[in-house]
Amino acid sequence: MVILGLGSNVGDRLANLRTALQSIKKISHLKVQQVSPIYVSDALMPENAPAEWDMPYLNLALRCETTLKPVDLLKQLKDIEWSIGRKPEIRHWGPRIIDIDILAWDNLTIQTDMLTVPHASLQERPFALWPLADVAPLWIFPLAGVNQGKTAAQIVESWGSRFSGKAPFRTKQVHHRIDTPQLMGIVNITPDSFSDGGKFLNPEQAFEHIIHLVNAGAEVIDMGAESTAPTAQPLDAKTEWARLEPVLTAIKKSTKQNFLITPKISIDTRHSFVAANALDRGADWINDVSGLDDPVMCEIIAQSTVDCVVMHHLSIPERRDHTLPRDLDPVKMVQTWGEKRLRELEQKGIARNRIIFDPGIGFGKMAEQSLLLLKNVNFFKSLGTRILIGHSRKTFISLLSEMPFVERDIETMAMALYLSKQSVDYIRVHNVEFCARGFKITAALENFEDKS
Repeated sequence: MVILGLGSNVGDRLANLRTALQSIKKISHLKVQQVSPIYVSDALMPENAPAEWDMPYLNLALRCETTLKPVDLLKQLKDIEWSIGRKPEIRHWGPRIIDIDILAWDNLTIQTDMLTVPHASLQERPFALWPLADVAPLWIFPLAGVNQGKTAAQIVESWGSRFSGKAPFRTKQVHHRIDTPQLMGIVNITPDSFSDGGKFLNPEQAFEHIIHLVNAGAEVIDMGAESTAPTAQPLDAKTEWARLEPVLTAIKKSTKQNFLITPKISIDTRHSFVAANALDRGADWINDVSGLDDPVMCEIIAQSTVDCVVMHHLSIPERRDHTLPRDLDPVKMVQTWGEKRLRELEQKGIARNRIIFDPGIGFGKMAEQSLLLLKNVNFFKSLGTRILIGHSRKTFISLLSEMPFVERDIETMAMALYLSKQSVDYIRVHNVEFCARGFKITAALENFEDKS
């Protein structure tokens, strides 16, 4: 058993950790068995370090099995660090785009110029030992001293709660994970959305809700000001922008104290005017429910570098009398539409690696068709894009639940747990916390260290 520690405090920290995990999984003769929750902590600052080094770290641990020798694994890990962007450096404890350490290797102790195992100062660093204890609670500390012979679970007890932030370096566990689909939190700045219309029309309330969603586990915030519900009235672009602009401005003016993790901002719009203004204000994504039908929207996206969500649809707003034919395969129809649309967008200068495909659950589909799309979601990986699913609280759930829209978070989470085991990259939900908590518990139970 080998425990690896991963950390990052530069750039898109979650993306850096994900890239490292995927690279580690490709190492021959090594298998990743469990991924720990993520912990945020203050940087370990050397004396007289410059103030700009004071950037919080995200840390986690991996439990692995390998037949490699320690020195051979160490070399491959260093190659991964360099490939992600870390370069050989003299400075000690400086900011790092990625840091991959061998924390423990069974009950071995290694002391060489290249490698020290267990990792030096492991006992004093909750940002390293807590993740280790999450994936290997029965690992026994082998070195002489007060903790010799104790399990990792016993040693970390002195720090108290993993969630209070009262441990050294203000270390605490967060809801985000790197081994599950990324959660996209929904913010409807509308009076007529089907489950939360009117709740976030006030910019201050919308901003507070965004902070809650991010701290609950959202990596992407999807802000929309025009409802696509069947009963909604179409909105003109200027009114839509007037609703969005103050919230987007508040986000861009926020500081690192507002968010544990800075989210990507997606603007849910089919209007090119709104998209252009949002991109000028620093939006990261455009989520176009009309699938980039508008040539002007295509041009705006093509001239930018942002990612865009392209959704299958038959009509916007959704019409319940306009659905895919009942006698045809909805999965194949959506896939065929997607391939045609992707080729068109590539011809217009939008590369496929910038596109996120959304099969449009509930848009132009009968309830049974939406369920078939969810059941066969892996089929859409043939498109060669990332996949986003937005099923939260939708009408098709009426086949399975009598609860009103706003009370369908349990059903939404159950479907998200299924989707988390499929080839899905993003899941768009109203209640981020439910899904993040569900992901964490499922991951812990499925891969818990078993020495019985």
